[in-house]
Amino acid sequence: MLKNDNIDTRSKAKITSFESEECGSFGDVLGRRCRNGKLKIGLLGLGYFEYWRMYPQLERIVKNDLEGVCQKLTETLGDCKLIYPGMVDTLDRAEAVGAEFAREQIDLLIIVEGTYIPDFITIHAINRCGTKPQLVLFSSQTGRDVSPKDNYVATMRNSALIGISQLTGSFRKMKQDYEVVVGEINESRAYREIKSIVNAYRSVKRLKTSTYGLIGHVFRGMYDLEFDTAKVKGFLGPEVMTVQAEHIISLWEKVSEKEVHAEAEKLFSRFEHKKIDLDDVKRSCRVGLAMKKLHEKYQLDGLCFLGQHYIEKMTGAPARMGASMMLEHDRVMVACEGDIGGLVMMQLLYDFTGNTPFQAEWGQLDHKHNALFLLGHGIASSELGLNPILTCSPEEWGFKGGGLNYEMIMKPGPVTMGHFLNVGESWQMLISEGESIDFPCLPCDEIHAMIRVDAPIEEYVKKVLEKGVAHHLIVAHGSVAEELKKVARFMRIEHEIIK
Repeated sequence: MLKNDNIDTRSKAKITSFESEECGSFGDVLGRRCRNGKLKIGLLGLGYFEYWRMYPQLERIVKNDLEGVCQKLTETLGDCKLIYPGMVDTLDRAEAVGAEFAREQIDLLIIVEGTYIPDFITIHAINRCGTKPQLVLFSSQTGRDVSPKDNYVATMRNSALIGISQLTGSFRKMKQDYEVVVGEINESRAYREIKSIVNAYRSVKRLKTSTYGLIGHVFRGMYDLEFDTAKVKGFLGPEVMTVQAEHIISLWEKVSEKEVHAEAEKLFSRFEHKKIDLDDVKRSCRVGLAMKKLHEKYQLDGLCFLGQHYIEKMTGAPARMGASMMLEHDRVMVACEGDIGGLVMMQLLYDFTGNTPFQAEWGQLDHKHNALFLLGHGIASSELGLNPILTCSPEEWGFKGGGLNYEMIMKPGPVTMGHFLNVGESWQMLISEGESIDFPCLPCDEIHAMIRVDAPIEEYVKKVLEKGVAHHLIVAHGSVAEELKKVARFMRIEHEIIK
């Protein structure tokens, strides 16, 4: 028989599933979210002990080279913790440094060879880490070119490519994944590329600890957006938590008139408006406040909802403005129509650009500007566009009054576009870049954009349609296609770049 002090004496009646809506603690929702801290990055700087006895001056030179790499990485990766225990040149040093990395539980390991070194020493240090960090091979040399005056010592100082190439062959045989950066030891471009890899890894790591709330389901008949929650978790990263209608409705009913009035007055006075009145704004703000409370109550990292005859019918108001409020004020990503893949892309684009994204749909072709017209679905922050106007909702799915939406066109500037599609056993990522151009705002009661692309517009759209994509498209200001490519690699999925 178990002793009493081994028994959990907490009252089990007070710990329930979030679906029960009981008071007390939820056993299936985190009570307090511990956000990811700084990434821990190990620097494995290598040199070969055999060369020191042959060329005694080389050891000091290589140590200084590696210290210089450490300094450059520290400056470039300022928001990470860089661990460099010193140069590894023997198996004993590989053991000691690998143990240090294991104690620190590093996330990534950057491997730099100051000279050629046999694989067994490098791989021993990697295996000693224990945590299986993401590997980044930095193939570097001192100087961009070969000097005609280089002696053998100079060639040994720049023999890293021999060791790095050997390491890639061994990794391929061992089915070990790795990233590669090639550049001169002082070249800022190479360090920016390393930072790009680090940023992609950080976003993927964050997604793996994220929980997205799904209110409703994928809009009926939108097979392109349908998903398997296990495949979302296994490849894209987040857990998808289905939230029942009563969960948001119970919060909606408890939103006070004082809260609604304050939020609505602020919004109504901030923007020009047409086709709506204050009551329309109040109804939408009430839904928005309920969405925010739902996000906070269940410690969600993002929210996806079905509007149409679901939320709109139950609350008498569209949830579009609620999504925009959360994007703008809380920097929480929100998508509609059950588009979980789009929600992940929204988070990625925000992570890399710092700009809130726009959930759009493929629209018309514009030959004059070689551009693609994108029509929104009401999901964007007001900061996305020029001179936003509060207007009615262009589609009525059961709400009262005029609804509420922004009418605006996306500000000019470079943009990145993307989305995911669940194909077979995995996913594919669409990546595209273009330029949002200066174009008149259409009187269409909706958010929209005009995006110029490189290829002739008909050829561009043909490539898109031949590839097969979701009918939604996520767009954000900024050029981050390279970061998205790296994310796809870390997610172990295919990517397609269409220009």
